[in-house]
Amino acid sequence: MVMVHRVRSARSALEGAARSFDAAVSGTDAVSLLEELGAVRRLVDGLIARVAKRVEDTAAHTYGTDRSAAELCERLVGISSGEAKRAISVAGGLEMLPATDLAVREGRLSSRQADLIVTGAADDPTVERELLRAASHGVVALRDACVAVRARREDETARAERHHAARSFRMWTASDGMVEGHFKVTPEIGGAIRARIDDGTRRRFRAARKDGTRETQDAYAADAFADALLGGPSAAKSGGYTTHVVIDHEALVRGHALPGETCEIPGTGPVNVTWVRSLLGTAFVTAIIKHGRDITTVAHLGRHIPAELHTAMIVTGRECSIHGCSGREYLELDHCEIDHAAGGPTARWNLTWLCSIHHTRKTQGWTLGPPDPTTDKRQLTPPAQPHAA
Repeated sequence: MVMVHRVRSARSALEGAARSFDAAVSGTDAVSLLEELGAVRRLVDGLIARVAKRVEDTAAHTYGTDRSAAELCERLVGISSGEAKRAISVAGGLEMLPATDLAVREGRLSSRQADLIVTGAADDPTVERELLRAASHGVVALRDACVAVRARREDETARAERHHAARSFRMWTASDGMVEGHFKVTPEIGGAIRARIDDGTRRRFRAARKDGTRETQDAYAADAFADALLGGPSAAKSGGYTTHVVIDHEALVRGHALPGETCEIPGTGPVNVTWVRSLLGTAFVTAIIKHGRDITTVAHLGRHIPAELHTAMIVTGRECSIHGCSGREYLELDHCEIDHAAGGPTARWNLTWLCSIHHTRKTQGWTLGPPDPTTDKRQLTPPAQPHAA
């Protein structure tokens, strides 16, 4: 009962804060409030998971009409039974990961981050610390780390079989009448799909800019998806697309990668060497062949050949270079040291990736700072506001 009273007291305090909330708070105060509420939410999500697991362990849901602890959680908390099942599973996994469990109790990890760490460390708890370090850089960095640690302990054949078995595709009608869906495909197929959609999205964006119209990048991507699937006009114009694969020369020759060697689609993940070799000579693969860390050959295989500089930038990692942003969609290359208008050269040292939002801000006068020596990320500073008269 002590815990119940403590939670009720916290709830009462939050209710008071909600009733007295003034929507006219300053922007700075709004950011501070959001930070505090984020910590509260992480703490509450962690408690919900633990309490729901306790309900399941004690079969307390059978005291009423609920068929499961997840169903009870859905009714009392308002989340879906699927979310509740996942939360209960994560709470169970935390029992084997003390450092992650502590981070959840202290409100330093979201439910999503805890889920990723529990899943990533399920077969090897020794990677827990590595994943926690990655979590401090955000969900995207943590997801990449989870992919990496799993790839280290899983051979290519086992990974290919697991990916193949896990493929899925579902569609349904949303409440507004639109059609939505969810799919999972292997990295090899996903990389090709992403390349086709990205190509169509860029084409539609450029066409809209010429016409003086503007829609969201998601809208252009939806049109590119429809064109690629149904053979629309944009698909007919494009004629092809390019998938970039980074692979160590030794792995390509040998036919499989050894620990520490690279064979991946940048931004997508590890792929099989056998698959890469099977595609050599087709019209849509660019193989970036490496000796150790240095790229020794950029072999454009097929009819549609991108600029070698663009290829080199893709290999370095397609992610927005702005501090705090992990965007990997709708990226644009921008002059970062010397602006093009000031005579800056189109060279690798003078180019960086910016997402569409940060690229727009830079064109509006925001200033791009130097790269951080550790993260290589940059600050984007707004222009100075004129002083009031």
